[in-house]
Amino acid sequence: QVPQEDSRSHLFETQRIKFLADQQETLQKKTFTKWVNAHLRKRSVCIEDLYTDLRDGRMLLKLLEVISGENLPKPARGNMRIHQMENTGKALQFLKKNHVTLENIACHDIVDGNPRLTLGLIWAIILRFQSSMKM
Repeated sequence: QVPQEDSRSHLFETQRIKFLADQQETLQKKTFTKWVNAHLRKRSVCIEDLYTDLRDGRMLLKLLEVISGENLPKPARGNMRIHQMENTGKALQFLKKNHVTLENIACHDIVDGNPRLTLGLIWAIILRFQSSMKM
């Protein structure tokens, strides 16, 4: 009877940890979306979903222009994956040029809407540019 209780206890703990991790991700997503929109409002645009609305790279380029005060390359016009990869690549190149550390974040991660890496990207942007900006 003891092994069965251990098994149930372990299952409960595993489910609880996953629940808390999901809650934390949801909170980060909501917070980062608000931060992004606070800056994109200066261009009269906003995003609704952090993971899907940054996928084509266009909003990411706009965000970087607003927070850096620099002109970035024009985004590619098409909506195919290759255009999304090109736009996201322009954004990541700009970040690397500005000494933003992007550990294990590649274009395809953002284009594919990878939640953890999209949050990591926005966090890296916040860390690099927040101290040098005025809201």
